[in-house]
Amino acid sequence: MTERLNSRFRRRISLQDLSKVNNPCSIHGIYPYRGKMSGIDAAQVISQLPRNWTLLDPFCGTGTILYEAQIHGMSAIGVDNNPLACTIAQGKTEPLDVKKTLDHLGSAMSTARSLEKSPRMSSSVAEYFHPMTRHQIMRMVAVSEDFSSFERSILYGSICVTARACNGWTWTSTSIGRVSPRLRPIDFYDVVMRKARKHVLFVKGAPSVRILCHDARRVHEVLPEQSVNVVYTSPPYFDALDYTGYYSRLVLDILKVDRAELRKGLIQSFSTYKSDMTQALLSIQRVVRENGLVILVVGDRMVHRKLIRGSEFFAEIAPWGKPYVIERSYTETPSGLWDRINVTDRKEEVLVWDLHEGGHST
Repeated sequence: MTERLNSRFRRRISLQDLSKVNNPCSIHGIYPYRGKMSGIDAAQVISQLPRNWTLLDPFCGTGTILYEAQIHGMSAIGVDNNPLACTIAQGKTEPLDVKKTLDHLGSAMSTARSLEKSPRMSSSVAEYFHPMTRHQIMRMVAVSEDFSSFERSILYGSICVTARACNGWTWTSTSIGRVSPRLRPIDFYDVVMRKARKHVLFVKGAPSVRILCHDARRVHEVLPEQSVNVVYTSPPYFDALDYTGYYSRLVLDILKVDRAELRKGLIQSFSTYKSDMTQALLSIQRVVRENGLVILVVGDRMVHRKLIRGSEFFAEIAPWGKPYVIERSYTETPSGLWDRINVTDRKEEVLVWDLHEGGHST
């Protein structure tokens, strides 16, 4: 039956124009991860895939693609070498009991309030928060050892929201601005509970999603060969975006995580980007089935004042035949505004390799 279903699926992936790329009524706002894919975009592609397939996202980040695959009814596997991102991805996709989760967070707040004193916040981030709020944050961090992935996601996302609120909401949802000279006192406990009540309703928890904290350049070490039907992912950016920076820097510094050590395992160096991505694609080739699909969402990037076309770059290094490419221009987004300022014309491109037709040719 599976082979018959697979053989009938031979249509091309298509994209429709979207009037917006963000959906505020979804779980994806649980944490403001830098470079996060649009959940609306992901759902549009995934809706065209067979539900009985297994999906792999080898650069899963905070699990946008994985969650949308789960909503579609697919089993999914996510791989990422950033433990913070893996926690958020697990928080979005692991099953939970709504009442027990909210009760547990409420109990944790009571314990946090009763602490005789709060741990000291790292000096590198303390300036971003009002003193009252700062103490509440550290008390919640102190009682979070037994938190589930969802509860940790709420805690970390609440830290980011609270930083914006303390600074008068002058920062964007993805970028940190200047510290306000008059920090506002924000009730962190209230932020946590409001965020939890909002996002807990979006957790589905089934079908199963596996999150593996591992290097995508060696994904074949943790997955059997030819074990997944479709690889759908958005690789790290050309310009070596710092996935430990921005709001994540606040969270990681509060948690006393060595960001320099963490970055060593991430693909964040433009000088080695081509060899890193070549290695990753060769590893991915080993785990995707011969009759499966590989779908990469890439973009054009200005690097050292030179425009690099994502479709050309990945078509050159991929171990498969020529893909077909679907282009989408940036419109009413920060990227579109940046293009108008810099007189560039970047596009988002979806590259699709149908391995049933193109095979695993090099």
